[in-house]
Amino acid sequence: MGAFFAWGSAWPAPCAVACTAVLGLIAAPPLALAAEGAGFQPTPISATPNRDEGLAAFARMERVLLHPRCLNCHVPGAPLQGDLSRVHYPAVQRGTDGKGVAPLQCATCHSTRNSPLPHAPPGLETDGKPGWHMPPDNMKMSWLGLSGPALCKVFREPATNGHRSLAMLEQHLLTDHLVAWGWQPGPARALPPLAKPEFDEQVRAWIRNGAPCDATEPLRKTVGTTRAEAERGMVDQLRALARGGDQRLQDPARPAALPATASADPHDNASGRAPGAALTRSQP
Repeated sequence: MGAFFAWGSAWPAPCAVACTAVLGLIAAPPLALAAEGAGFQPTPISATPNRDEGLAAFARMERVLLHPRCLNCHVPGAPLQGDLSRVHYPAVQRGTDGKGVAPLQCATCHSTRNSPLPHAPPGLETDGKPGWHMPPDNMKMSWLGLSGPALCKVFREPATNGHRSLAMLEQHLLTDHLVAWGWQPGPARALPPLAKPEFDEQVRAWIRNGAPCDATEPLRKTVGTTRAEAERGMVDQLRALARGGDQRLQDPARPAALPATASADPHDNASGRAPGAALTRSQP
């Protein structure tokens, strides 16, 4: 669903009905929206988080994030290639949606599975089609040249990580099949320095201890909503629009008014976005 929703803007009733019908959201069961990662339960932040343990966990995660299996697509421009992160050949471009530019879209060479030949283009299946892609142009999620706190903050903050809350970020890292590909990259490609289960445990440890990035900033207090929860809320809002006519679309992952006891920290809001930010859906 690549549409752009500006939360808080008024939609005319005909538009709401038409958009809802076209998207199939009136009849679609909410659970159908979250096939990948179904049953995922986010790691809660500990009542007694340990900053040092959280920083140590991210330092181990960083070794994977800076490995070519991950880094080659998390760059500001065209993808890199191979264990040495060389310039990609042929000279492809990212494209608006992260899937390349004609006539060299990613699917031109990257099919639904890895080639059995060493160093041949790897592949990935998504819904029966080639699923190879980079992050989209409007959310590059690049950390090339970064390390330590700078890398951690780009990785953690919703403004630079694809509008993901900590819960969504954990779900992406633990359940996304493109992330998992890094540990099944085909012949003659180096594996990340941690095994996938060990990497997953470091992600949980980092979040459990408040997702710290440096020695001084406040630790995170909440992990926010999962992707399925946010999508169900959006569906409910669109259904309400279709039934009720001209209404304002409220961010489903955020209450209408901030309760007196709620945190004013924009990083602790349930959606993973700063208050008032627009919502886009992007895939890494």
